[in-house]
Amino acid sequence: MWVMKVGGGCLRDAHGVRQLVEVLEQAYPDSPRLLVVSAMGKTTNALFQLAEAAGRGDVEHSRAVYEEILRFHRTVVEALFPSAGAEALWSYLAQRYWTPLWQRAQALVHLSEEVGPATDAVLVYGELVSSEIVRAFLEKEGFPAQWMDARRLLITDGSYPEPSVLWAPSQAGVDAQLVPLFRTHKLVITQGYIASDLRRRSVTLGREGSDYSAALFAAMLRAQGLIAWKDVGRLYSADPRTYPDAVPLAQLSYAQAAEMTYYGAQVLHPRSLKPLRDAKIPLYVRSYFEPQAEGTLITDKDAPNLPPIRTQRRDLVLIEVKSESLQPLALDELLEGLTSEGLEVFFMQGGLLKAAFAVKGPYEAVERWKASLSPSCTVQLRQPVQLYTLLYPDATVSLPNGEALYFQRLPDRLHWIAYEG
Repeated sequence: MWVMKVGGGCLRDAHGVRQLVEVLEQAYPDSPRLLVVSAMGKTTNALFQLAEAAGRGDVEHSRAVYEEILRFHRTVVEALFPSAGAEALWSYLAQRYWTPLWQRAQALVHLSEEVGPATDAVLVYGELVSSEIVRAFLEKEGFPAQWMDARRLLITDGSYPEPSVLWAPSQAGVDAQLVPLFRTHKLVITQGYIASDLRRRSVTLGREGSDYSAALFAAMLRAQGLIAWKDVGRLYSADPRTYPDAVPLAQLSYAQAAEMTYYGAQVLHPRSLKPLRDAKIPLYVRSYFEPQAEGTLITDKDAPNLPPIRTQRRDLVLIEVKSESLQPLALDELLEGLTSEGLEVFFMQGGLLKAAFAVKGPYEAVERWKASLSPSCTVQLRQPVQLYTLLYPDATVSLPNGEALYFQRLPDRLHWIAYEG
């Protein structure tokens, strides 16, 4: 049993969908496989725009975004299927998904439920439509597949924006509904990113939710491995587009990979690595468009002698706090307040009367946190900034040349904050 995850960047157009044929022919064709797919291209971003426009009552703009989403998918469908097949599939998608999506979006105009859950109910349509198109295309190409709605399998506590998956009911759903499908089909298709709560309302799993879904399915199925098919099919010591001397990394441990991703490397979110580590399931990062190429293997074994690894986390807000009353700052309380607002803190540097935090999250959350502070504290915001991290530095590395707003040296890493530019 193998679990394979294909992201929206791979399924960005008809060519990307067609590439699935080569991928499936190359990767363990004789084994049962669960294919976890994301929304196509930038569909999730478009659905966010649709929900936001509808939520503020802008029916005209929401209609324009909705029609653009349809045009994009119609172009993909018409390129993948002959005219009769395209029309039949489009009619099915319109009845089952496109019409209900528009109804959902318009319900946001007269919002009677919380914004988060209502928005999630719009966002799930990207993965549902993508997986239906993929299933229909693969069947046309001779890959008979079963289709499963992931919302019937992954059950969460419904919290927003990143709900916690409830393991026991989710495992029960996988055992009762997903496992039996492999008795008749070697290929089953489901969705990443989407789930439900205990009341069976649609929810999403937050940032990097598709990777997290795939990792959960791999753990619950006790899979032989998880393959994450990526545009760039292996990990490097730095972004090769910025650092031409970046070297490929053949192997990492879960902990080493989690550290890289936390500080900005585009691998998997650290929470996606945890269920794999707990179940001791290897992760293979491989090239979607070159499926025969060597990738990166991530297991529980530390890779020795790693080269210096450079990462960048962009689009952060730098928060500088100063105590004007000469009372010492309570750094732990400041940090707890930031996290309770749903802000992710990637850098912290503090002293007796001054502290700095580099965070990511909604600007409204930053403003709420500011309002909760004592009047004796002043706050300055700088944005956008980015966090540079250098893991495993050696004597050859170059340090920031005066542009750093903050610099931090730790035994096995360097951090610095600078304005984006």
